[in-house]
Amino acid sequence: MEIQFHKRPEMKKPKMLVGLPGMGMVAKNTVTTFIELLKPELFAEIQVPYLSPSLALFEKGLVVPMKRDESLFKFYFSSEKNIIFFSGEMQFGFMTQDNELAQKIVEVAKQCDVDTIYTVIATHVEGYVEDPKVFGVATSQELLDHLRSESVEIAAGSMQISGVNGLVIEYAQRMGINGVALLSETAFPQALDIKACYAGLKKASELLGIEIDLGVIQKEARKFEEGFKKYMKEMQVKKSSEEDLSYIG
Repeated sequence: MEIQFHKRPEMKKPKMLVGLPGMGMVAKNTVTTFIELLKPELFAEIQVPYLSPSLALFEKGLVVPMKRDESLFKFYFSSEKNIIFFSGEMQFGFMTQDNELAQKIVEVAKQCDVDTIYTVIATHVEGYVEDPKVFGVATSQELLDHLRSESVEIAAGSMQISGVNGLVIEYAQRMGINGVALLSETAFPQALDIKACYAGLKKASELLGIEIDLGVIQKEARKFEEGFKKYMKEMQVKKSSEEDLSYIG
């Protein structure tokens, strides 16, 4: 993997928000929402050789060249908000590549004099959660105390966070950078959990001190909740009906 800078942003102790696809799509959705609303400027990419489909295209017998040098990992910055965003389109799912990617992200943070790296991640809970809680973990006791002062409940007990979204926090500590991970509850780890995304986004916005319009995602979260409750009610009616027929039979 190779870091490619297009320009060097001049910023003073910026924060960084990292998000790649993961459980509930919370991390990816969070960083994408900030990028869409703030329109930050692209300034660097991580190039990964041969990271393109293993196929060749042909049209009327002639080969059609594919874009094989387009990066899936990009860095953006907003001077106005003093923040850097890292957005990735995938995780590798292999220890070597995921650790290397996390290290490269933190290397860019180090070169840009980033003060604190943030991620917003989903944490799986059993059963539907009407109002997802957001917990916090961090690289120092001082940061945990700060999270408490911002009404973030600290994650209790031992836990593991898999994937790059969690790895960057450990690599941040290794390289002398503060790190905070927000964990938003989800009962739907394999799908886009818009309620978990909204809860994480709202808390991230508060901690970063960046006001963004959450009206659209809030509306989607309400629709999701209404649809889920309607589905559960229909399932309950169906189950009651089947039990009644069984009794009659």
